[in-house]
This record gives sequence, C-alpha cells and structure tokens, in this order.
Amino acid sequence: MTILNNKPKEKIYGLMGNINLTTNNTNISIVTSYKFGSTVKDYLNSPKDISSLKMVYLNETYLSKKIEELSESEIKKVNLAKTLITNPKIIVLNYFEKGLTNKEQKDYQRLFKKLSNDYHKTILIYTNDISFIWNLTKEIIYVDKNEVINTYSSDDVPSINIPPIKEFITLIRNKNINIDDYKETSDLLKAIYRIKESNNEISN
Repeated sequence: MTILNNKPKEKIYGLMGNINLTTNNTNISIVTSYKFGSTVKDYLNSPKDISSLKMVYLNETYLSKKIEELSESEIKKVNLAKTLITNPKIIVLNYFEKGLTNKEQKDYQRLFKKLSNDYHKTILIYTNDISFIWNLTKEIIYVDKNEVINTYSSDDVPSINIPPIKEFITLIRNKNINIDDYKETSDLLKAIYRIKESNNEISN
C-alpha cells in the first residue's frame, strides 16, 4: 500500500479523504461489511474460530448465525475475526466504527492498540470521524484521488480528547488563526491542512 511507503511499521495510522480501498496483496487485509454467503462457522473455517470471535468481542453463539441474522457492525466484526485468522501484516479498517456504541468504540480502540503493540500489526483506519482516531493514531493521512495530500502527526498536538467542533474552532481562532465555521470534522481537518500548507509556503 503506497500511502504507507517510508512510514514506520507496526503503528496505527488514520486515513481520511478520497481513496479507492483495494488491494491484491495477501499481506494486507481490508475489513469492510463484506457479506459472506454462509454461516459464520463456515466462513471462518478455522480451529481458531472461537478464539478469533472472542478477540472481537463476539461469543461462540455467533458460529451458527447466517449473514441475514447479523447487523452491519456485526458483519464487520466477523470479517475482522476472519482477518485475525489469516494473520496479515497490515490491517485496513474501512469505517469500522460506524454503528458501534461508545463503549464498543473504546473496546475496539484498545484492541487495535493491542494488535499493533503486542501482535506487531500495522493498522490503517479509514474514517471521517476524527474523534475516533485522534488519540489512537501515530499519524493522520489525508488523501485525495488516491494521492497523499498531507499528513498530521499526533506528536504535534497534546494527547487530549477532541472538543466539540465549535469549541475547537474557537481554540484555533484564539491563536489568531483565521478559519471559517465548519459542521463536519473532516471539513475542519481539510481546512487545517490548507492553513498548514499556506504557512509552510510563506516560511519557505
């Protein structure tokens, strides 16, 4: 995956913007809401099926369930369990947080950290919810038409929870930075990138 070229492995990265998530590389697994045509047990097809389900916070009763019995978020969880069985080097999560409760989001954030730290996986989280990845990722990568436009390092900011967007905009303006009002965090992030690029051009 070229967007990870020259970046440290075994880290967690955020990905935002416009990109076509596809790969033929067997070392990369993309976790989506892919709909398998069998029971969960047949789909996982492994002696590790129960342990992999438990890792993604599902129990063994799911083994007998069919695709039509699962919610979209449960399908993604099962697909993550399948990914853990195949054991790729890079795991790409496509809007994985959608449909999860706040508690589940925190559970999976802990799991992703464990996969990176203990199992040495490189994890790429594609999302438009910056609050989900803010304290989780080493770096946020912004992409447009499959090209990396900019990156935003988590080391550049304090480790804090993202405040509501209006309060965050106020904090930016209090630093004498001119920025418009935004309703979506993804739009706000794009604006921050543009300001950063403009400042870099001026300093150069």
